[in-house]
Amino acid sequence: MNVIFVTVDTARDTADILGEYVGWVDGVKGVTGPQEEVDKAIKAFRIYAAQVPLKDGDYTMDHSASVLLFDKRGRYTDRIRYQEELSSAVAKLKTALGS
Repeated sequence: MNVIFVTVDTARDTADILGEYVGWVDGVKGVTGPQEEVDKAIKAFRIYAAQVPLKDGDYTMDHSASVLLFDKRGRYTDRIRYQEELSSAVAKLKTALGS
């Protein structure tokens, strides 16, 4: 499988920071890019992402927490929701992998 983590906070998540963030899992790639391109992906895949101001003037990000699945041709097949039942998630993975 090709596993990619895409940031929704391009202002703070540089390639180096993403590399550190996903570095604890072998084979996962962290991806960032121009905010306009990330916004297109957020809209296309119906991802929720919003800056939440903090009292000290900083902010945090509130966002969807799901895994989007694509088949070997790069076509979207399904999503695994946060805390989804294991049996359901495995079935979705098998479908995406074509088995």
